[in-house]
This record gives sequence, C-alpha cells and structure tokens, in this order.
Amino acid sequence: MDADVVIAGCGPVGAVLAALLGDRGIRVVVVDPASDARSGPHAHPRAAVLDSHVQRILRRIDGLDDWDEWATPLRRSQLLGPDRRPLLTLRLADGVPAGVMLDQPRLERALRDRLARMPTVHLHTGRSVTALEQSGDIVAVTLDDGSTLTASWLVGCDGASSTVRGLIGASYDGVSYPEPWLVVDARTDEPNTGEPTFSHVLDPARPMVTFERPGVRRWEWMLLPDEDPVGMVARIDELIQPWADPAALRVERAAVFTFHARTASAWRRGRVLLAGDAAHSMPPFTGQGLGAGLRDVATLSWLLADAPGDVDRYERERRPAVARMTRTALLTGRVMLGRNRFTAAALRGLVRTAGMLPGLDARVARAAAAPERLPDGTRQLPDAPLVVDGRRTNLDALLGNRWGVICGEAGSLDPGTRAWLTTHGAVFADVDRFAKGQATIVRPDRFIATTVPFA
Repeated sequence: MDADVVIAGCGPVGAVLAALLGDRGIRVVVVDPASDARSGPHAHPRAAVLDSHVQRILRRIDGLDDWDEWATPLRRSQLLGPDRRPLLTLRLADGVPAGVMLDQPRLERALRDRLARMPTVHLHTGRSVTALEQSGDIVAVTLDDGSTLTASWLVGCDGASSTVRGLIGASYDGVSYPEPWLVVDARTDEPNTGEPTFSHVLDPARPMVTFERPGVRRWEWMLLPDEDPVGMVARIDELIQPWADPAALRVERAAVFTFHARTASAWRRGRVLLAGDAAHSMPPFTGQGLGAGLRDVATLSWLLADAPGDVDRYERERRPAVARMTRTALLTGRVMLGRNRFTAAALRGLVRTAGMLPGLDARVARAAAAPERLPDGTRQLPDAPLVVDGRRTNLDALLGNRWGVICGEAGSLDPGTRAWLTTHGAVFADVDRFAKGQATIVRPDRFIATTVPFA
C-alpha cells in the first residue's frame, strides 16, 4: 500500500490530522487541489477564534512553530449597543487564554512547515480525489491525473462541498440561512489599533460582529432583504466608516457568505471517513466551526493509530457533540442577532443587568475552561499542574500526543494491559496527590479511557 491513511484536503482539519498521525509514525498521504507549490495555503482569513480546548489539541503537535505569529490571546469580549457603546465587557485572564484570535493563513503555513519535517507524511500538491473503490481492508483512491493511491483508510477533510462525501453517497442534511452576511478582513499600519477584542453588536437594524487585534480588523454584517450582495461589497467603505478610517486600511477580503447548519447522513462508509466541514457545518455565532473539526480529528487520530477496530466510536462520540454545538450556535444567532426591536431592547436591558454581577469575568473564565464530557458522561482531564518525581509540570506537557497512565503511587498493572500501553508509547507517571490503588488510563485526547485497579 502507498499509505496507512490518505487524507483529502489540507486545510487546518486535514493538516492537524496528518500531523497527529505523523507524530505517531503512521504513513500518511495528503491530497489537496488548492495547495500546489505556487499557491500554498489559503491566502485569506476565515476562522477567527479558537477556544482553550482547541488550543490544547494544537499543543499536542510537537514542533508546531510560530504561535505568536498566528494566535493572539483574546483579552476582551463585549456586547455593544446600536450606538457602539459597551453594554457588557468581559476581561479575559492571562495564562492559557479562553480564546485566541486566529490568523488562519499563518496557522496553515505553520502546519505545512511541520508536515514537511515529518518523514512519514507526504503532500500530493495540486491534485484532487475523483473516485474511490473499496475492497476488503484496502481503499483505492483515484486522483484527477489518473494515478491511484492505496491505503487502509481515506479521510475526507475536503470541506462543505466534499467530493469524498459525494463518492460514498452520504447526503448533507440540514438548513441554510436565508440571510447573507458580508465579511471584510483588513489590515492597518496605524498604531494603537486596540487590544484583542471580540464584539457582538446588538443592533436590530443591522446585526453585526466585529474583531480587532493589533494591525488587523474584521467586520461581519448581516445583509438586509432588499440589499444586493454585489452592491454591498462595493459599499464597504460606507459600512466601515463608523468604525475606522477606510483610507488607513488594506482590505484583504470582502466576501458574501450564506451560513449553514448541516450534517452528513453518515460519517463512515467502510474504510472511508469524513471530518470537519465534510461531516458537518454550523453557523459561526459561537465561533466553533473550525473547533468542531479539530475536535473530530483529535478523536479520530488516536483511533486510526491505536484502535482501528473501534473506529465507529468516532461518530458515536462526535455526532452528538456536534449536534449540541450546532443547537447552541443556532440559539445564539436567534437571541443575539435578532431584528425585532422590542426583543432587542429587552435583551440590551438584560445584558446591562448581567454586567453588574460581581465576579462575572471569573465565572465566565471558569466555564470556558471547564473540562468537556463525552455523551456517556466520560470526562476530559484538565491541563492541571502536576508534580512527577519531584518535578513540576502539567498534564499536556507530560503526555504530548501519547496515552497516559497516571498513578498516585507505585503499583503494577496486569501484564496484558501494560504490554498494550507500552507498545502504543504510553507515558507512565506517578503523580503526587493522585488517586491511589489504581491507574487512570488517559487517551491522547485527554479523555479518561478507564481506571484499572492495581494487580
């Protein structure tokens, strides 16, 4: 076979999957039609924010460089009234931030640079998947130049218009929003452009979202029913004027989008899987579209590397989580971006009252950092500080992209369990003040796999 895994698509989701697999020595071929040597990564910004849980996934990639170039810690989140005055302001803590503002093209370049240094990962540039055929435990993937790749698995990370999804006959069920949105990304050399801030504008006349970080601005406006999208793109200076001097900006992108809430009818057919937007898409109102895709591959990577016989677990765990995220995004859009002026006035009053609550910043920070849970209630371990053999560290630094066996005291596992974990590169650690008399076995995505009493 040419590879253990072929990945269609080298956006962030496909690239992170390739990096997590490559770090484990899995042979990977990544195919991407829009990433030939001339064009490189996608040239324009898309995703804007990553939460703390997604940052943990990216930190599993050893050697992923230039964090300061593509991730700016978010320091302030606001709800603004129609007059652009703050109704509520949340100050976000230092340390591992609740969110980072993302420069996606730079992240993609950093991921490509990391993949280029992995001996088991190869990028097929300027090529796309056109057909596939499954036979037993092999999938044969035909490319648009007529060549064929064979592998144990094919993963479609090729976006909302996924070719792979079509080839396995999966439908893409759900709804599309009728309201188009105009998104403008711009850069400026003006100093003092403000600390990194994310804002919802509660204006029923024209709901909008805005992002600001040093040297970079983004605005997202809902277009109204009588507005022509092409004509509105030509009027971006008029829309920007209340926020910044258009003459001081270099517009990188001005595009109109329609948002979707859709899910593939099946995420697996035989040896073919879907991840990211190929499997699901959601409105951006909670900033979780890319985060959902990266959570997909955080789970899928260890299943393909260590437990391919249990790969159905992937959809079983991730589909309900994505459905919950999508419901939250839909609700947020209805509440925060509604156009009924009486409802909007009531919401603004509620927001002002909430802003008076003592300790609100800390409460929001704790909620944002709370460990996630699987549909069956299994919890994810936080990136807590640890003392291992007298040395201070934290969980993520200790485990990296590996399984963990965490004990509160010296003890022994049954030989079969220890042999499996050793074969799969697990990190064994005795940790001060951890549960005694048992070993907690932690998956690479930091969810608890099981607890095992000492033999």
